[in-house]
Amino acid sequence: MFLGVTVALAALNLDCTSKRGRPDQNGKEAAPRGGGMMDRMPDRMVSGGMMDPEMMRDMRAIHDLLVQHEKIQRAVEDIPGGVRAVTTSADPEVANQIRAHVWQMKRRIEQGRPIRMMDPLFREIFRRHEQIKLEVVEVQGGAQVTETSDDPQVMLLIRQHARRAVSEFVAGGMRRAMRPTPLPEGYDPSR
Repeated sequence: MFLGVTVALAALNLDCTSKRGRPDQNGKEAAPRGGGMMDRMPDRMVSGGMMDPEMMRDMRAIHDLLVQHEKIQRAVEDIPGGVRAVTTSADPEVANQIRAHVWQMKRRIEQGRPIRMMDPLFREIFRRHEQIKLEVVEVQGGAQVTETSDDPQVMLLIRQHARRAVSEFVAGGMRRAMRPTPLPEGYDPSR
């Protein structure tokens, strides 16, 4: 399901060529940087500032999946407290990218390390990340994600994310990722 939690940041139109990164302030190689908007961002935003050290890697994975969205299939079913989503591809490289992305997003949710914060749905998901349970099972061609919450309000966020964010990202690719995702009907952020 988290095949796209971070998709809008990928909409920064990253150049996914394999260029080596510049050294950071500690002399370590920084995350590889493409020729897009990320090269114009101040280093403090990319390393140690607004973005955590894994942000660039995660954004590149998302960008790659968005560009190849037509090779991805996705099925979502509602279950008590949330959803079960299966995201796959017949292309082995894309299948591996799906798996890697899902594990990256699971870590982000568990650690409360937000991404795509310009999107109201994603802001709320990360604000309430401690109330989300996420299980990942690797399947042939991709991953199955079961995402649930005991809180009915968080369940609304989970279902909105599965259907109105990720499934739409898979259907529409980069064009869809450039638009925000509305909060679900009936959701009350004050609860």
